[in-house]
Amino acid sequence: MYRKCTASNEPRKTNASALTYVLARAQVCTKTRANTCQECIRSGPHCAWCKKLNFTTAGEPDSVRCDTVNVLAERGCSETDIINPQSTVLPERPQPQDDKVQLTPKQIRLQLRPGRTGEFEVKFRRAEGYPVDLYYLMDLSFSMFDDLENVKKLGDDLLKALNSITTSAQIGFGSFVDKTVLPFVSTHPEQLKNPCPDKTKACQPPFSFKHILTLTPNGGNFKKQVGEQSISGNLDSPEGGLDAMMQVAVCGEKIGWRNVTRLLVYATDDGFHIAGDGKLAAILTPNDGKCHLDRNSYEKSNEFDYPSVGQLAQMLSKNNIQVVFAVTSNMVKTYEALSKLIPKSVVGTLSPDSSNILNLITEAYQNLSSEVILDHGVTPDSLDILYDSYCSNGVVNRDQLKGECSNVKINEEITFKVKVTAKKCLPNQSFLIRPLGFTEKVEVSITTACDCNCRDEIEIEACNSNGEIICGICSCKKGHVGKNCECVTGGKTNQELEQSCRKDNSSAVCSGAGECICGQCTCNPNDDPAKKIYGQYCQCDNFNCEMFNSKVCGDQVTGTCDCGSCICNEGYEGSACQCLKSKSCTNTRGSTCSGRGKCECNKCTCKDGYIPPFCETCPGCPSQCPRFG
Repeated sequence: MYRKCTASNEPRKTNASALTYVLARAQVCTKTRANTCQECIRSGPHCAWCKKLNFTTAGEPDSVRCDTVNVLAERGCSETDIINPQSTVLPERPQPQDDKVQLTPKQIRLQLRPGRTGEFEVKFRRAEGYPVDLYYLMDLSFSMFDDLENVKKLGDDLLKALNSITTSAQIGFGSFVDKTVLPFVSTHPEQLKNPCPDKTKACQPPFSFKHILTLTPNGGNFKKQVGEQSISGNLDSPEGGLDAMMQVAVCGEKIGWRNVTRLLVYATDDGFHIAGDGKLAAILTPNDGKCHLDRNSYEKSNEFDYPSVGQLAQMLSKNNIQVVFAVTSNMVKTYEALSKLIPKSVVGTLSPDSSNILNLITEAYQNLSSEVILDHGVTPDSLDILYDSYCSNGVVNRDQLKGECSNVKINEEITFKVKVTAKKCLPNQSFLIRPLGFTEKVEVSITTACDCNCRDEIEIEACNSNGEIICGICSCKKGHVGKNCECVTGGKTNQELEQSCRKDNSSAVCSGAGECICGQCTCNPNDDPAKKIYGQYCQCDNFNCEMFNSKVCGDQVTGTCDCGSCICNEGYEGSACQCLKSKSCTNTRGSTCSGRGKCECNKCTCKDGYIPPFCETCPGCPSQCPRFG
């Protein structure tokens, strides 16, 4: 059984209070035999429990204590006696202020009532001069020959450009080709004519990714290391760039990433291979997403297939790496499509010789830094997480799967409201909320409010001194049962006592309409005092009978209902007492229905074979004439 709260003749509310009032009255508590506080709380988000002593009357089940707050209050349960856990944010210690901290708070503790949303705010303030690590990953296939010559001169200029927008910058360098390539050769014209003078070394096949320079603040070192690099030739056009990006993402210690803004500049004039393409070289083992940089080379490039785009996007996001695709004009559309699948990435058009790379990187950094995307990664299906984003210029985006604001200026603070809902009771757990591309995070710890903390007052005489009060009901000592522990079991178990309250082995205790107390059924009362449930097993009532004129057994005018059958008043008959007693069923001989039927509502109901109106003849019966022949 369940109740619906409906409006009563109370004063009308207005404005916001009216909406709150209507919503409260529309709440529903669906309960199925919620006989304890815990069972009640877990049965629905709007179910509350009344712990008031003696709240129930004789014969009422403890499930009456479980209902909406409004219904319980109407039944006389005070606010202090109502147990109704909420979804709340638990307080944390104040955190010290730091101008370099962009994301606050650092920790949130949520207590969630299943079905009810818990909300908290996260603020982001874009800091000026936030440190940057930039790793330059370059395609060294032969078509990038003139680009490499320009990049070799970049070192100091690149650091100067970065230091103009940040207080601390580091740069690193790596190169990639494809899994199956021609040998690396020198860029010197004479050596290009004869690329393999040393048959034992120069023609050894290279690896698809080489980590050349660990992130460093030394521009001269960048210039020196890059200046020693040479190009290579591919057997096909698409490159192994995704291989290289994966290693840069997952080999953090070897690359030298700091806990700062991380930029990966990916420079190429060609496309890329994806998962599944490795079968062209008989490489069938899926990419494992792990670091395999031995001697600064991806030595397992010919053992593992290329990563999938989704796999790479996950690793880049996990390691807070933002990607700048610096590609030539013929490849812009290709990499714009890829960028849509990789969060916090942008595409810039690279000039044919990479001469505009400085401006491209600076502009891309500003675009990436001004876009703030909050994400929580993978969480259990039983948690729903939505964001309201309050951006600059009054822009508000509600109930989104991610928090997102664009064109965030330096020192500008934006606010996100995070709304978390648990669908069911969960073990304690946590998840992280991070602004993509930044290393800061919010740790959210979750507990679910699925138990009752009643803090009952001690009543000396409660439970007949044979038990203790827990959330308003008696928990009896061994050997005692009953609402007030008033029954002595006499060595019988609860199951044995309950069995005596069953009509038979297959029926419910007290027919599901009463409570078994001390081995006897006490039937539930009805909201309508005129309706009664009775019988040894509460198997009978006075309201479930056939109806006449939309009234049970004629509503006492013609009869009354007794345990499923109508008992007709004097002068009435019929299954629903719907007829006056019959006077038109007598034949010419004065016999009622010829003795072969029953008169109901002035009509004969004949035995098999005999026909109305008086059951005198039986067309199908054997003739009786031979008996008198």
